[in-house]
Amino acid sequence: MVDVDGFGPQSLSEYVDVSRETISKIEKIVDLLDVWHRRINLIGPSEMDHIWRRHVLDSLQLLPLIPDNLLTVDLGAGSGFPGLVLAAGLTDPVAEIVMIETVGKKCAFLREAVRVAELPARVRQGRVENVDDVATACVTARAFAPLEKILEHSEKWLRAGAYAICPKGRRWEEELTRAQECWKFAYQVIPSISGGDGAILKISEVSRVDQ
Repeated sequence: MVDVDGFGPQSLSEYVDVSRETISKIEKIVDLLDVWHRRINLIGPSEMDHIWRRHVLDSLQLLPLIPDNLLTVDLGAGSGFPGLVLAAGLTDPVAEIVMIETVGKKCAFLREAVRVAELPARVRQGRVENVDDVATACVTARAFAPLEKILEHSEKWLRAGAYAICPKGRRWEEELTRAQECWKFAYQVIPSISGGDGAILKISEVSRVDQ
């Protein structure tokens, strides 16, 4: 399976440093998604036509930004981007992705993908604010919420020293400005390589404006 424009698994190495083993795991994830999305609402009807560039590459470009030997939490894991893809790229045996998702059917898909692709990942069903027994070094969130809400949901981890990696679309500057109205933080803007005017925001040293 490749995108309608011909972009596929073999195209990834033109943009990111990716092993054959990682590509093989991601192919298993995409094949499973192709089956499951016909039964439950995982992605939009036409999204499979652009799955490799718009979703896989967009997720895989985050891999160098997350810790390679610690735990990373993915908020609102949904259809597994970026959580499943990041897990496929981990190489250190102690590294792990914990994906948090509220919808039971989506959790079932995520768990099946973890099993089929043999990924170093776990799925937690529930609301992010109710997960208080996981310690993490990094938080990721893609298509989950505006930046100010991401900071609110992940405050317990960020205030403990974790950092956030947030891929954002072309209106990332607006989100950044709104978040700065109620949050103080250090940030780095990293251009996205998956197309468009999007950017990846790396957020750290977070506190509330009124503190």
